[in-house]
Amino acid sequence: MKNPGLTIYSGANSAKRRTKPVHEDKPAKSLNGNGADAGMFADSRLTELLGIDHSAAVASALREALLDPVAALTANPGKRLRAQLVSMTYRLFQDDRAVSFAAAKQCRDCAEVVELMHAGSLIVDDIEDGSKMRRGGPALHVQFGVPLALNAGNWLYFCPFELLKDAGLPAEQMACLYERYNRTLLRAHFGQALDLGAKVPQLPQTSVAEVCLAGMTLKTGALMGFAAALGGTVAGKPHRVLESLDAFGVDLGIALQMYDDLGNVIGKCDPQKRFEDLSLSRPSWVWACAANSTNAYEYETFLSAVAELPNAKALESWIASHDLIPTTRASARQHLDRAFDRLKQRLCDSEIAWSSRALNELRQLGEEIAVAYG
Repeated sequence: MKNPGLTIYSGANSAKRRTKPVHEDKPAKSLNGNGADAGMFADSRLTELLGIDHSAAVASALREALLDPVAALTANPGKRLRAQLVSMTYRLFQDDRAVSFAAAKQCRDCAEVVELMHAGSLIVDDIEDGSKMRRGGPALHVQFGVPLALNAGNWLYFCPFELLKDAGLPAEQMACLYERYNRTLLRAHFGQALDLGAKVPQLPQTSVAEVCLAGMTLKTGALMGFAAALGGTVAGKPHRVLESLDAFGVDLGIALQMYDDLGNVIGKCDPQKRFEDLSLSRPSWVWACAANSTNAYEYETFLSAVAELPNAKALESWIASHDLIPTTRASARQHLDRAFDRLKQRLCDSEIAWSSRALNELRQLGEEIAVAYG
């Protein structure tokens, strides 16, 4: 997902919209020799991770083949929505109370965990989709070749847990976090399988929405759910609250993906990639709304119009005559509103003190997503 217009916690205007976050939401760790790897990949730690003694030549080769490619992506951190979600769900249970240095560090470290996991998924996505651009520049496999990029993307599925172990969270929480971490990656790969393998034009019209929703839930929703639960973990909340936060993150991730799918058809965020989801026949909420809002004949004409891409004339006419843009936008709005309604109800049912102010800040994040994408 790309959208240079969405900037949250990144300047004076953002600060006016919301109270100061737990941490300034900038990358706290940069895998380039001056950030995370300066500590995590210092000689002693690298020896521990490798399980072998190593020379300067080995360290240099690893930097060129792995850390430099990763740094090329993480140097442009994107919107950091998942990092913000860690911080904001932590604040749900803090309100205006002072944040300890230890809690601020834990939020910062957990934010980096989800952002690095997300970075790994972007690298692999671009390879599998054949995408040439990422975050306004060449995709990693274009810069470094597929073998190095693929290895870097896969490595970023595992490296973040080492960072999580350094966050200083209580030992009794780490086993549960590992289970959540592993489940998140497992579900995300199920979602990616649907994204790659489910060719929407070949699906029965009545099954399109179900397949698209499953893919969004497993892929985008899973990591957003993990991010939300991490914030609650830092706040020391019990399992039932973490489950509620996880469910909210999944709901919010689904709404985010719906708006992102809409943005791909509008061409608002990245005009060069307009209609890419449709032309690749991969699941998109636009497909689902077209299938749900038309009869069999109308849906067939939609499929025919998509098949004419990159000539978009017939498709643009179909979209306009069937009000597909407002239909999709209304559906995304319904899911976004429901995500927050469900969270509020779960919080009320939890009998644990929470901050209405922090919830309103979370709602503002949702509104900014809606405006930026749709």
